[in-house]
Amino acid sequence: MSEGEAGKRERCALYLALIAPVIMILGAPLINRTEPYIAGMPFIFFWHLLWLIIGPIFLTTAYLIRIGKIKV
Repeated sequence: MSEGEAGKRERCALYLALIAPVIMILGAPLINRTEPYIAGMPFIFFWHLLWLIIGPIFLTTAYLIRIGKIKV
């Protein structure tokens, strides 16, 4: 494996791992409202719960890219 390929994998994994926390934090001011209710929760609670579920998928994919199980 070349040095450039390893660096590309590291960058890709880092960007992928940062998606969920950045969207949760920066998206909050944009969706800060109580209407609509989804599953009995205000939209902002649903938004954070959704990203708490989706976040580990991004982190697992980033880990698999970093160790070389998924090719970039």
